[in-house]
Amino acid sequence: MHGMLRAIRLLTVTFSFMFVSLGSPSLLAGIHRAPIIIPAKKMKDIADYPVKNYRLYRTDVHGVASPIPFQIDEVNKIGDYVMPDGPTPNIKTGDGVFNESDELSFMGDDVGDAVRPKSWPDNKVPENVYELKLTPPSGRDPVKDEVREGAVYIAVFNQNPPPISDQKYVVFSLANGEVVTSRYRYRFDKKNYLVVNGVDMSPPVKDKASPAPSQVPLIDSSTFYAKADLKYFLTVQVNHRSVNSKLEAYKAGPIRTIVRVTFFYTFLKLNFEVGMYTEVSFFSNSVILPAIIYNPLDGIKSLNKGSGFYYGFAMTDSPRKYQFDTNMRPYQELVDAEANLFSFLKKDVPVEKDYWASLIGDDRMMYIMLKPSATMLQDRNVPYYFVSDKSGPELKSRDNNLMKPILESPVNFGLYFDLTRFREGEHFMSFQLFFENKKDYKILDVFRNLDKWRARLSKVSGTP
Repeated sequence: MHGMLRAIRLLTVTFSFMFVSLGSPSLLAGIHRAPIIIPAKKMKDIADYPVKNYRLYRTDVHGVASPIPFQIDEVNKIGDYVMPDGPTPNIKTGDGVFNESDELSFMGDDVGDAVRPKSWPDNKVPENVYELKLTPPSGRDPVKDEVREGAVYIAVFNQNPPPISDQKYVVFSLANGEVVTSRYRYRFDKKNYLVVNGVDMSPPVKDKASPAPSQVPLIDSSTFYAKADLKYFLTVQVNHRSVNSKLEAYKAGPIRTIVRVTFFYTFLKLNFEVGMYTEVSFFSNSVILPAIIYNPLDGIKSLNKGSGFYYGFAMTDSPRKYQFDTNMRPYQELVDAEANLFSFLKKDVPVEKDYWASLIGDDRMMYIMLKPSATMLQDRNVPYYFVSDKSGPELKSRDNNLMKPILESPVNFGLYFDLTRFREGEHFMSFQLFFENKKDYKILDVFRNLDKWRARLSKVSGTP
């Protein structure tokens, strides 16, 4: 199995479950509402200690340190996350030391003031303390619209470290096939983990004394479908019901749950295998899916126009009810181009570094970001968006088990790729989906600029 390509940036986001005391991120400070993921190789000064020896703190204006939830996820030598649970765990491939590609993650909500610690819980002073300063682009906090620098303090205890914070932002249940966070509930389709059986948004709690409001359905289901019209041969159709899916392993932590899933498809006795391998990360307000897709065909040489692939959602409300914005081109534009006899001469498809779409409602936001591989961009293999006026209830009469093109499927919002631009071989893509249970344009700016934040590490106390 190939090692996982990670769309690792300095700062990224994703989403996440069962009713266990799901803590809401602290509202006292915080520089943004996104998760922060930093690999050990970016923080070599604090690396090479046993994973169990680390703790994370924030401080207030007086320098009083408070523990915050965090997790360290080990990445083994072939690039896979080390996961202790599931049918085929690989816990033995980890060395128990924070180094190389291992990742430290915590929530941006928990970042405190850049004030060095003066007092510690129970007066237990760490042997080594490192300050990790986080600064928004141009030094300006995009949420509070003010110049502000936050920090967390990474403590390394040589022995007898204090208990880890018991607060959890993400809870996963394999038995129920669910991920639940303070912002939503995500239900897996157990027959194929690439699609969902629903996503419900959790409205914000305005009064802690009042009962929690009922969850609001956001997505009813999702679907994928591919049609490969082979030149001089036959047409192959595939959807989520014809692809085998297997959950191999998982790790459930307080900041994120990571699930490793493989997909496999074989057409009759032909040597036609489509494989996909991914490790999905669920955070409290987002999902990150960096995937390796193996394509056995050279679409440029082997496929007729009209061959395509889409992944789509049946959103409960029609996307037309949202404020919709994107840098992608509409699916209809591709259809019109394919109908043009001379469309094969057109080379003017614009290429972006990444592709995004935002759907903003009165009390919710959904933001999607897709990063195609360098090879895909070179071939101008870019996504197109599809939007329909139909609502989720209107789409329920369409059988989600049937193989249908996007116009006839139970989809009112989707992403479409032209398979004639897919070369043979492995393709690496990163798909990120963000959910927020409030309307705030400044939070969208945070999502769009996650890779532009700066982090600076320095030692502030302890033995040399």
